[in-house]
Amino acid sequence: MASDQITPRLKQRNPITYEAHRRQSFWQIYFPLIIFAVLVIFTIILAVLAENEEASKWADISLIFMISITLIVFAVVVVGLVYAAIYFRRLIKETPYFFFKVQRFTYMMEIRVKKGASIVVEPILRLNSFFAGARALRRK
Repeated sequence: MASDQITPRLKQRNPITYEAHRRQSFWQIYFPLIIFAVLVIFTIILAVLAENEEASKWADISLIFMISITLIVFAVVVVGLVYAAIYFRRLIKETPYFFFKVQRFTYMMEIRVKKGASIVVEPILRLNSFFAGARALRRK
């Protein structure tokens, strides 16, 4: 039976594949972002230094870059919202178990409070019932 239990694996990374992943992430994610940022900065510099007749053309190009940056920010926000939705989905899955534990705790507290209240009130009720019985016997 003990051999049937699954032992949890330690979360270790394979150094070879991790290094390959780092290289790929640089060339596929960070390098294009750096090139894009350099192009945006270069375009902004050219738009600032341009003469009046070329200013309209560079202003249009700069507007395209500003809109593309806005779209990138919007995409990041959407990805963040998707990640939050996945996190909340996991949270909603786990919630019933924890609320069941809280509910069970409150039921146990309710039973203990009622039992404690009954213990505290019982002598007073016995005394009052004794006096009520004595008054009822006196009236007859």
